[in-house]
Amino acid sequence: MKNTNTLDLHLFEEMTQLEYFLVKKPMNAPEFWAEWQERYGKATLAKIALKKIAKTRKLSHEEYAKLRTMMNVYEDILKYLEQLKNTALSVRGIVNNFNVELDDEDLDLDF
Repeated sequence: MKNTNTLDLHLFEEMTQLEYFLVKKPMNAPEFWAEWQERYGKATLAKIALKKIAKTRKLSHEEYAKLRTMMNVYEDILKYLEQLKNTALSVRGIVNNFNVELDDEDLDLDF
């Protein structure tokens, strides 16, 4: 029983942290796009920052494993936001047939 409570607590903590990335404005509201853009921008910048850390810092095996997990989380967040964008566009009658994807290697991060 204790493991179930611990799992529930961990799930609640994770969901609370990820809740920021939910776009709460209705898709037909003009504010939707501003909120979407803010969430998408922050997730993109976080992913870029993690990549920079991976390339420029000495990390322990444990730190690197955590970094990879975090990168996967941000990738999932970006996929969610892309799906939300496509749904909002289709609700407005705009078909999004073009899909631009940047490979991680396409980003030049010379800081």
